[in-house]
Amino acid sequence: MATKKPFIISYGMEDISSSGIPFVFIEQIGTGDNEIDDPGTNPHRHGYYALGICATGESCHMFDFERIVFQAQEMALILPGQVHQAMPGYTATGWLIAFTAEFLAGHPVHLPLAPPDKVKLSDADFAEVKTIAGLMKKQEAERGPHFVSILQNYLSVLLTLLQRNTCDRAEKPGPALLFRYRELLATHFLEWTKPAQYAAALHISADHLNEVVKQHTGQTASSLITDRRILEAKRLLLHARESVKEIAWHLQFNEISYFNRFFKQHTGHTPASFREAVREKYLSIPE
Repeated sequence: MATKKPFIISYGMEDISSSGIPFVFIEQIGTGDNEIDDPGTNPHRHGYYALGICATGESCHMFDFERIVFQAQEMALILPGQVHQAMPGYTATGWLIAFTAEFLAGHPVHLPLAPPDKVKLSDADFAEVKTIAGLMKKQEAERGPHFVSILQNYLSVLLTLLQRNTCDRAEKPGPALLFRYRELLATHFLEWTKPAQYAAALHISADHLNEVVKQHTGQTASSLITDRRILEAKRLLLHARESVKEIAWHLQFNEISYFNRFFKQHTGHTPASFREAVREKYLSIPE
């Protein structure tokens, strides 16, 4: 049976790596004359993390509903599932490091659950990042003994530098249970719409799950599910070409009237009015 085309293009690690290792190091060279059909200039998302480091030049990107310009000595982490695109004509040079959470298993690195801000690195930190990037490139090319372990350690250092530069603004690490809940939420929010379903997968009671979530986020477990469904609805209304009815069905709403009420209750707008306003603001998408 044919696989249904996703509403928004999604790339997995298998699309960029044939080595079987969930890690890819890419050296980027800006041309200043990128074509509009460059895949990166179309809205898309990844099933993996991507650490972007700008060395020189600049590039403009859209991350969900925010335009961000990356300049020299800046670094940012793109999270799995986050919709983004590069604007054509970027001149940035630097490095892109793609990896999965499993690649860093056993390393005490806090991977954020919400997109952190881009960070401006000091001259000293950037010099360190540049050195590590060169060493990573060498290790991946030569693939000597224990090169995977060496790459894991280098990546751990880079992520720690990112965390150090965002420590005053970033979400504080919560317990492992909360991290696992939000991992499950990112994967199953379409089919699991009740906290009890996540609690069952975590082998705890729904009450205990709600208690932990509320203690560390100030929100209920149910409200996090709602937030995730609303975020996906907004992403699809902006980027997808499917109708509001098709999007409602995709999000597991059997009746478009229920989707309209749900969306308006949490955003103040109907799906149709939100789509019109957000497209006028950010994009020009032909109907």
